[in-house]
Amino acid sequence: MNRDRPFAAAARADFLKQFFHDLATPLSAVALHLELAKRRVNRGEDPDDALVTARKELDRALQLFEEGREVLLGKDAESE
Repeated sequence: MNRDRPFAAAARADFLKQFFHDLATPLSAVALHLELAKRRVNRGEDPDDALVTARKELDRALQLFEEGREVLLGKDAESE
């Protein structure tokens, strides 16, 4: 069993690296669309489409977060 540990640690590290990258992508989009909405408000324009997109990206980030949490902590993490 001990020789499986380096593989498990490497697999976990790879998962975390990909997970954080995948999570950062929609969060970056949220930040960009909120900035766009702010600029539109400052110009007297309607920011709704930028805010809708930011919300969709935030929902995606939250979904990824929950999926990652389940993988890392198991299904019991939902009840906490």
